[in-house]
Amino acid sequence: MIKAKIFTILFLVISINCIGQGNDWTYENFESKFISYVPTKKEHVSNKNFSYGEFVVVETKKNINNKPENFNYAHYWNVTNALYALNEKKEIWEISLKKLGESKDGCEYLESFKEQAKFYNDSKELYDNLILNCSSFFNQKEIEFNLFEYVKKNQLDLELVKLIKNVSENDQKFRSVDMGKQHEIDFKNQKIIDSLFHNYKTYIGKSLVGDKYKSAMWAVIQHSNIEMMEKYLPIIQNAVTEEELSVVPFKMLIDRVYWINNGYQIFGSQSGVDLADKKTRTEIAKKYGVE
Repeated sequence: MIKAKIFTILFLVISINCIGQGNDWTYENFESKFISYVPTKKEHVSNKNFSYGEFVVVETKKNINNKPENFNYAHYWNVTNALYALNEKKEIWEISLKKLGESKDGCEYLESFKEQAKFYNDSKELYDNLILNCSSFFNQKEIEFNLFEYVKKNQLDLELVKLIKNVSENDQKFRSVDMGKQHEIDFKNQKIIDSLFHNYKTYIGKSLVGDKYKSAMWAVIQHSNIEMMEKYLPIIQNAVTEEELSVVPFKMLIDRVYWINNGYQIFGSQSGVDLADKKTRTEIAKKYGVE
């Protein structure tokens, strides 16, 4: 009887500790908690969702080298999708969503991939408020931003930077509110990018337009058609090799191309799209020289 009581007490203590461990994710410790997090399959999570979520968790840990300080906007986006797919508590994956909205370049993700976000309806108020805050924050930043000083400091061509700045702003102009209008703008942006590439014979990246606008050309390509994506895929690859663009956008473009052509993705950047099998993922990653 005494042994039974002791066992019961120990069981309750262990249970309480386990519950506590599951609830102590905070804004401050989110990255550290994620690094120690191991997905477990919940009752109502499909095999497909569990495989996707587990893959993203493993890949993210590998990409950040298990260092909290290495998290960036793309990681927060992927982790939000993964934790949602794994049916983790809303208060946990919403921390990741908040951090996405407050990270550098995170606002572009929120606006560009709103329609793809499976968690949007379950977090509509927060998601929309983050976009509003982004608009306010970046409007203020644009007021503070001095284009002429930026060009002078980085020794850039003023007219080229003005043009690419306009392209970058137009790429997001109606994307979250009116895709009909946005498609018209996208088509014009694509013509501009084609013309620039024809003139410069290279990716319009860091050397030509600086850090602030190095992803503008990629964004136009990412939002274009499959013909344009495939045309510029090797150009983007070369830009990454020459450090004119970071590897994250390149992975997103690869995922978009393989999604359209084959119905699956390689790196997990496209919410709701099936992952290729491990052998295919390894082969494609090796083909493009990315992990």
